[in-house]
Amino acid sequence: MAKIAKVEVKRDICIGATPCVVAAPAAMELDAENKAVYKLKDGVRSSGPVDRAQLEDPSVDDDTLLIAAQSCPVKAIFLYDETGKQVYPEA
Repeated sequence: MAKIAKVEVKRDICIGATPCVVAAPAAMELDAENKAVYKLKDGVRSSGPVDRAQLEDPSVDDDTLLIAAQSCPVKAIFLYDETGKQVYPEA
């Protein structure tokens, strides 16, 4: 799989089931609306799309981001490579 460059949670799909937060607690949490968001630098929280470089914890690797996305029961987490191509879920 190509290197993950951008991450996004589609808020209209997210049901707040939390397996993504369990899989990647350093990268994700639920917000006040019970939707998954990424933890970004300077305490910012966002559903994205955001550049991976903006993640609060730079040690979160591609495998962890992919596992978090794959754990979502409604496939609300989208991952993109350096060219902007969607790599998960398969388009």
